[in-house]
Amino acid sequence: MLKLPTSFLLCSAALLLVGCGPLKVPKSPPTPPVIGGLPADNPYAGGKQYPWTDRLETVIADPYAAGRSYPWTSPTAGVAPAAGVAPASTDSGQASPGNGAGSVQNFLSNLPWTSATNGWGPVERDRSNGAQEPQDGRVLTVAGRTFTSGLGVHAPSDIRYALGGQCQTFSAVVGVDQEVGKGGSVRFRVYGDSKLIFDSQLVRGGETGLPVEVGVAGVRELRLQASDGGDNFYDDHADWAGAAVNCMVAPPTSTLFLSDLPYSSASNSWGPVELNQSNGQQAQGDGRPLTLRGQDFSKGLGVHSTSALHYDLGRHCTAFTAQVGLDDEVGDRGSVGFEVYGDDVKLYDSGVLTGKDAAQQIDVDLSGVQTLKLAVNDGGDDISFDHADWADARVECGAAVTGKPGTLDSTYGDAGRVPVGGVDVISEPGGAVVVLDASFAVTRLSKAEAVLSRGQATLTDAAGNSVDGTASALARQPDGKLIAVGHAGGQMVALRYDSNLNLDTSFGQNGVVRLELGVDARSSDNAVVRSAATDVAVQPDGKVVLVGYAAQPFSPLPGITLSDNDFAVVRLDSSGAADASFGTGGVTYTALNTLLSSLGESADRLLGVALQPDGKIVVVGEANYGTGLYSGVVARYLNSGRLDPSFSEDGLAFSGLSDRDTFRTVALESGGTIVVGGGAERFFTSALLQRFGADGVAGPGVKFRFTDPVNPLGDQTMVTTLMTGKDGDILLGGFQGSTTYISQFSAALTQNLTFGGAPGGQVPIGPGNLIALTTDTDGNIVVTTAQRTASGTRGKGTFRLFH
Repeated sequence: MLKLPTSFLLCSAALLLVGCGPLKVPKSPPTPPVIGGLPADNPYAGGKQYPWTDRLETVIADPYAAGRSYPWTSPTAGVAPAAGVAPASTDSGQASPGNGAGSVQNFLSNLPWTSATNGWGPVERDRSNGAQEPQDGRVLTVAGRTFTSGLGVHAPSDIRYALGGQCQTFSAVVGVDQEVGKGGSVRFRVYGDSKLIFDSQLVRGGETGLPVEVGVAGVRELRLQASDGGDNFYDDHADWAGAAVNCMVAPPTSTLFLSDLPYSSASNSWGPVELNQSNGQQAQGDGRPLTLRGQDFSKGLGVHSTSALHYDLGRHCTAFTAQVGLDDEVGDRGSVGFEVYGDDVKLYDSGVLTGKDAAQQIDVDLSGVQTLKLAVNDGGDDISFDHADWADARVECGAAVTGKPGTLDSTYGDAGRVPVGGVDVISEPGGAVVVLDASFAVTRLSKAEAVLSRGQATLTDAAGNSVDGTASALARQPDGKLIAVGHAGGQMVALRYDSNLNLDTSFGQNGVVRLELGVDARSSDNAVVRSAATDVAVQPDGKVVLVGYAAQPFSPLPGITLSDNDFAVVRLDSSGAADASFGTGGVTYTALNTLLSSLGESADRLLGVALQPDGKIVVVGEANYGTGLYSGVVARYLNSGRLDPSFSEDGLAFSGLSDRDTFRTVALESGGTIVVGGGAERFFTSALLQRFGADGVAGPGVKFRFTDPVNPLGDQTMVTTLMTGKDGDILLGGFQGSTTYISQFSAALTQNLTFGGAPGGQVPIGPGNLIALTTDTDGNIVVTTAQRTASGTRGKGTFRLFH
């Protein structure tokens, strides 16, 4: 019981707002006296508490005999939309398997939790927190806004849900319920598999509700925690208003265990379906090793009759195999029947199996099956001890599709295209890719072209005001986190996303590093962008290298100070702090003014970066040292941030193939040679590919066009992305005019004229002048494109080609 000083008890009724509504206090008078407009029997001042938990308090030998049960159902996941079909969604939270394509919204108040505790009476569904009894709360209301769905709790509170990796986002509006006025102070936290993914900080009564939307892709346990804000629990009525998970699954494209494939829906009579464990109790992950007749299995599903699991296979699979039986933990007790259905047609029935029976090996033909259902019945008696194992359960799927190198993979999206694109793309293990949009939005696409998750950043300046920004490049850390770079508010910026595509709050300030590198030398320096990062790479030790440019002052004549862009190379440590061991305070500037221009003016920009195995940093870019005069530049920096004097004598090398050229992209070859791509000639009307030696000496190059130009003097032609292959071949992407292309060159810089079956080996991809490429884990070419316009980017698309 809460123990309070006598002096506090005497004055508390006049000082505290009633926080938990009318409570059933024993022996209280029917009409309590009122002091200062508040009931004198304020429950907090009276020392009353009603802590509550939805758990079996005592573990007993036979929980069935106690009359307790823990029936459970999962959220319902929609099916990834078919190629070219816009995603649909529903907010009913009651969708059934096969209800159509798109994400399904599941309100948490309609789902069973796997554990719940609350500081004052039970957790309320679709009501505010009440008193000791269930359903004694009021309408959920935060700052005048009412909600028909949600969870009403009282700090301290903790609620957990089993998601099974089938959902992509969690959303809610959090706040202190209006019924306590300006009383109460609560801190809301959201965890995904024990990792903190949202923290509201302190929220007080009367404040506007705080919207929450975080990624939960792959998360198996969602945890919602409301704490008392660090003071006390008085009036801490916390609302998870509109709390919901949006869920969607993608069909498998390769052979895999079902414990690694999210189900579209699942139900189980005793706690959640367990992945790679036997069935446990109410909580998730409380089972034991799967064991059938003395054999342990590391993979499989542990369920309890009656149970049903649905999987969307997309007609990609040919067989289902497993060993089935009652887990050894129940001895010779229990009786169940295992059933397998394909599109509601029964394909397998084990008959009744008991704890005494040997496990059965099953092999079911799934050819042409869209929806797989695994069901376990109670064997015709009751559910006691019916711990059923689908051990080593797996589906055989996705025979490899191959085609002529350079041709579109028509099984990907709509004839090889998914309508999600941007400025950069990277591959991830398992066949997924992540696309970066110019707006700093990131989208993860599955191998089967489904949108698995999305992330978006709201960019602000140091004062918290929203600012415009443009993203340029994306890189992946070894731990799966992603670094996006560009500029925001006119200055260089780097953002880090976690594996769920939420901003990683451990990086910089809430996931964002702002680098105020560009300076104004005079009032007339009115360029909007003063510094920007154009490319990024991650070192093996986790340090992040950004390259780009920054406006810096220079003096062409005594007494005159101007500013122009200089090369900028920045290195950050894994926390986002500037690496003091690099350059000066983590930054190195390189100005080419005196090298190229008699007047000393040269706008220098770095546009690409690659890391050598020895830690040296290779960069490429351009110097604009006069009207229409450009020079492509390759530079190499030491690990300290200084230019490498062993590279072309001073660390800088130039093309020499054209009077006007620029380098936009770089890749390293075995042996240390360097391949660069860009544009050449006046107005950059030719694409350029060139090799440099490991010592920086300019080597052979080739200038070409992707197609016969409509306007020879106006169709800008540029290589913007390239990569080298195991056989020394070079794959590159670029644009001519308003169309993007992919080409392949040999190690000798000779073009493959038959690549993709396109004229001259120049494969047109689609409209655009932004293009980036990668290869996925199967070696396929993945390309993302967009069209740069005055209002942003459009015509976005991601394509997959055979390689």
